[in-house]
Amino acid sequence: MRIGQTAMNAALEDLQGLQWSTKFVSLYESFLVAKWFERHGRYAGSPSVDDANQAVAELFVLDPGHENGRLSAFRYDWKLADSSGRKTVWNNTTRAPKVATSIFDGDDIRNGLRADATAIMHQHLQGLTMPSVQALACLVLRDQDFSPTARWDGAIGRLHGALGLTEAELSQITAPRSLGPQLLSDPEWSMAGLPERLAPPALVIAAPPLRRGDTGDDIIVNARTDRMLRRAVQNFASVLLVGPPGTGKGRLVRWISETVRANPASFGLPEGTDPNPMWRTPDESWSAFEIIGGLAPREGELVWSSGVLLNSLAEQRWLVLDETNRADMDKVMGPLLTWLAGQDVEVGRTAAHGGHPVTLGWGDEAASAAIDPSGLGEPTAFVAGTSWRLLGTYNPQDAQRVFRFGQALSRRFTTVPVPALSPGEFESLLDARCPDLGDDAKTSIVGLYSAHYASAETVLGPAVFLRAGAYLTKTDPSENAGELVAEAYVLSLGKYLSSFDDLVFDGLGRRVVEDEDAALSEAQWAWVAQQREILA
Repeated sequence: MRIGQTAMNAALEDLQGLQWSTKFVSLYESFLVAKWFERHGRYAGSPSVDDANQAVAELFVLDPGHENGRLSAFRYDWKLADSSGRKTVWNNTTRAPKVATSIFDGDDIRNGLRADATAIMHQHLQGLTMPSVQALACLVLRDQDFSPTARWDGAIGRLHGALGLTEAELSQITAPRSLGPQLLSDPEWSMAGLPERLAPPALVIAAPPLRRGDTGDDIIVNARTDRMLRRAVQNFASVLLVGPPGTGKGRLVRWISETVRANPASFGLPEGTDPNPMWRTPDESWSAFEIIGGLAPREGELVWSSGVLLNSLAEQRWLVLDETNRADMDKVMGPLLTWLAGQDVEVGRTAAHGGHPVTLGWGDEAASAAIDPSGLGEPTAFVAGTSWRLLGTYNPQDAQRVFRFGQALSRRFTTVPVPALSPGEFESLLDARCPDLGDDAKTSIVGLYSAHYASAETVLGPAVFLRAGAYLTKTDPSENAGELVAEAYVLSLGKYLSSFDDLVFDGLGRRVVEDEDAALSEAQWAWVAQQREILA
């Protein structure tokens, strides 16, 4: 029988806790691939890129039927399975000296492992949490059959043979900690038995472009984000999409609006619902007058003038406030707190002295309405229908430099997080969007994305990095590749880089140059730093 599901789940949880930097991931993966080459006699001749693809498939592709079924075991993520050996191990170990090549004769995997390879690995990995030897056994031996009485000691003995390592050598690159569960149990392990937190993401949902001027690219969101968006819009009147720049929050709002127009039932809304959204981008000059309204001069008198929210109700249109934290929304929407909590309110009067009340309320009908109860010829009672929505977008990074939502206002919105894609998901997206981009350029862009993703202070969505990919796709292959990547990076992300403080920027630089296997060289990062000063 095969390894039990509980043991495999525990093994993957153990690996999930490692989160090594890319250079050490490459080192360990390259070592395992070289051991596969030895075991399968590939060093009798000269290993090929096809051998690397086969080795990586057997070692790390847990779900061949999933586009992202390739496990990055030591920095837990799920990557493209197709040609993964070429894109990762082969390209990292056949071109130039780096940490991953230090265990090979002549710094090249094709020459075989050095006699002291495990000692070199041990030196590089000092200070890092090592994978449990039981977890490594589950990974390497996951599809092998064991006798019903097999125990962990037998599996570890089999791992020695599979890797061609002595007990002392294996102890240098693993930890002796126990996973807890027995090796074998019912049921046997399968991908279907992995809990959601360990499995490849139910990756992405594609939606069509929504307006003139769109690029024609699909919108990519995680399936759980899609589900939360649908349920939030179905059940709540005020919904705020929150996430870092570049995650496509504005395009998602357009997608929601167009999808509702085409198929209201897909968002749980009644037939005939047409959002026809009214878009506004608040700024620091906004006050309650812009969104609610107030008294304004007309023909020598001060009379009521409605703001965008009341106008959206009168026109039976949804209201979208894009990049809400560009304005002091606590000040702008303060008078609406009671109304946003579901109560009717008086928001003003039609004249400076006397006049009639202007009210804002909630109705029981699907459609919004603007009513003239006093026969003034202009509406003074505004009612939000059950199908009306107030949608907003918010960048938490910008909140450090512009305005934040106060707690009272935040509680009035249903907040939907729109996270950046994981590096593995981004790699899939980049591969699909820029199919003509060379492997080295893709590796550099994914490395840059990963370096940003590693810190909440620098994380950005995929959109800006895809611009870099588009730039590199159209370059002359004879030009300096490192310079081109740095230029694409500055052109696409320069203004973001200039907004980071020095401490954050320096930490990002260390990740780019050191942790990500030199996504940019030190010289190119120094050039990026110079451009940042110009843009600041």
